[in-house]
Amino acid sequence: MPVRVGLQYIEIWKESLENSVRRYEQEQVEPGQIVFYGPSNFTRWSARWNHVPLREVLLGASGKPCCVNRGFGSSCAEHQLYYYDRMVRPLKPKVLVYSPSYGNGGAFGYSREENWELAQRVLAYALTDFPDLRIYLEGSGAGPKATEEVLAQRIEYNEWLQKFARETPNVIYVDKMSCTPLRDKSIYVEDGVHYNQKGYDIYAEFFREVLKDELAQF
Repeated sequence: MPVRVGLQYIEIWKESLENSVRRYEQEQVEPGQIVFYGPSNFTRWSARWNHVPLREVLLGASGKPCCVNRGFGSSCAEHQLYYYDRMVRPLKPKVLVYSPSYGNGGAFGYSREENWELAQRVLAYALTDFPDLRIYLEGSGAGPKATEEVLAQRIEYNEWLQKFARETPNVIYVDKMSCTPLRDKSIYVEDGVHYNQKGYDIYAEFFREVLKDELAQF
């Protein structure tokens, strides 16, 4: 499948993305943890957005932090592929939670097929670099503003991710649509896309269950 891979898409939001990446690179992070990699649903799970940070609410069985947030808002799968060498590889993750940014891919002009093709390259890099890595592949969610057409498209997209997970060792599909009530506006900020603190509380509980076996190892 031909994919428009090139710097023209990286140039869009380049300054914002670079700033995010540089902030992360300044952090002192112990390797071998659970790394969350994806778009703004992870980015905003932080004190910078006035939410209790991911690292403080998803704790290991010992009670110590074991999760590293490497979300960067407005990123699509091409950005995630482009920045993989700086954002993921140096962390030598034991577990990777990856969200391939369905919505942002469309915003940058990618079809669903193209976005998924690029996301698979991220997955291939990670599985090649770390053969024992376990990957939790998060499907697309849908906020209260999603039309029935958009919802149907996202469900189909998620089916591709589920098929990949079934066929690929050490990859587990994460059904984000089961996390929160589809039309519940009370868990979103005004844009109807991003969670408020109530939404992140639900999101945290969701991932505690999804990652319970992984968290037990820390």
